Amino acid sequence: MKNNQLYILLFGTTLTASILFILNSIRQKKKRKQDEEQKNEYLKCKSLNEFEELAKKLMKSHRFYYYDYKAGEGHTYKACRDYFDKKLRILPRVLIDVNEISLKTNIFGCLYESPIIIAPTTFHCLANIDGEIGTARGATEAQCIYTYNWMYSTKPEDEVLKTDGPKFLHIYLTTPKEILEKIVQEAEIKGYRAIVITCDHPTDRVRDNVLPLFEEASKTIDKELNQSMPMPNMNLPDIIVKQNLSTGSITWANIEWLRKLTKLPLICKGILSPIDANLAIQHGANGIIVSNHGGRQVDTAPPAIECLEDIVNVVDGRVEVFIDTGIRSGTDILKALALGARAILIGRPILYGLACGGHNGVKQVLDILKRELIYDMACCGLSSIDEINKNILYKHS
Repeated sequence: MKNNQLYILLFGTTLTASILFILNSIRQKKKRKQDEEQKNEYLKCKSLNEFEELAKKLMKSHRFYYYDYKAGEGHTYKACRDYFDKKLRILPRVLIDVNEISLKTNIFGCLYESPIIIAPTTFHCLANIDGEIGTARGATEAQCIYTYNWMYSTKPEDEVLKTDGPKFLHIYLTTPKEILEKIVQEAEIKGYRAIVITCDHPTDRVRDNVLPLFEEASKTIDKELNQSMPMPNMNLPDIIVKQNLSTGSITWANIEWLRKLTKLPLICKGILSPIDANLAIQHGANGIIVSNHGGRQVDTAPPAIECLEDIVNVVDGRVEVFIDTGIRSGTDILKALALGARAILIGRPILYGLACGGHNGVKQVLDILKRELIYDMACCGLSSIDEINKNILYKHS
């Protein structure tokens, strides 16, 4: 009797364990399938807006907020989109041979595969563990220029430079002078093609708005946050604890000083005023990026795309003119090139691509832009970037 009870007990225990094992295996299999589907969900994205929506879904809210942050009520960014969508209309042409279309363009005397440049952005490890290395790999595979943010990169410069492909160096004038002097003087030796200088960053507005959220999240819902925001080039473990990196007043004299340190082209980023465009040239700039910092600095500033033509006119071919802020399609790129931009810079969507699919996501974002640009060029009867001009814009004066 006792043996029978023992057998029953052993059988029941074994059966229960087997059922639990099977159920656990089913759950793990289901989770692996869900993880795999989520991992490849970015492949379904057909536009940059879809990448943004997916990134918002996949990322922790405070991380996404940092990338998405806009000053005030976000009027500046919205105005950029409205100007692209409502003020600039494309006039198609027909029956022109567009069997072969090239996106190749010349920037500072060098030939590049497309007029699309990855803009300098910060803390890529917030999006993906590969950080700036993943972004650089995506740029390489898409044959686009990558602008490396030296100060706020989460991956060391030497590791990022191991990736192939053309690169611009990005710097802040607030970087301690002795460090800035060293990195600028070494830039050409390290293979950079140009130096982008942020000129429209006089305050810590973004940081002051985001930092409280990050401080709270690092203690509660995102214990790994600190590890995602190191500044290895500055030898700082993270940015949660605010560092005073100010080097005093920043003026046009800083541009003159940099001009003496390098032969590389200097590009002043954050120019909206024709007066500043002239000053940039007078103090040694070789290029200007018409930009309102993605709407992150001043609310109700004019759209960069609206300012572009004025800057192009006042520059009058003396330096190269680029543009960023609010570009979300190949159609936007075509409009910007038609108004005189040499190339465009794309920021947030690259981070969203990185968050959704790592370096493959970055590549897909860039490939979408290139594909859309080719489609629209074909519809306008254009077979090369050099052929793009204001004539493709309907009733634009």
